Order: sequence, then structure tokens, then C-alpha cells
Amino acid sequence: MPNRDSVPGLAARLRAARLAAGLTQVQAGEKADVHHILIAGYETDRKTPTLRILLKLAGAYGVDVCDLIREPDG
Repeated sequence: MPNRDSVPGLAARLRAARLAAGLTQVQAGEKADVHHILIAGYETDRKTPTLRILLKLAGAYGVDVCDLIREPDG
């Protein structure tokens, strides 16, 4: 069941950013200091990351946090 508090498309953007960085969920978790089970939850829209976690993930993926939360134009 999708998380009602989530940002539309966030789960897909998190997964895409992780894959673009060439990281597994375990590697991303180690790099961002976030448990890989939480990353799986974020990527399946079962959990919503806090801003602090989003900042950690953005840093680990080498992207700007705005790229993760902003819906693409069009």
C-alpha cells in the first residue's frame, strides 16, 4: 500500500538516482549511514524519508536533494 504522506514520484526518483550512482541498496545504506531496509521502503513508497535522510541519500548519490523531490516538468 503506497504511503499517503509521500511526495509523488519520490520512490522512483530515489531508485533511479541510486542506480545511476551504481550502488546497491546495501552500498547506498553504508554510504549514507541509513539501513538498507529503510532504503527499500523509500524506493517502494512504503516509507517516507525525513529531510535529514533525503540529504544523506542525495549526498551518497551525488545529486542535489531538489532533484529528488522536484517533480519533472511536463
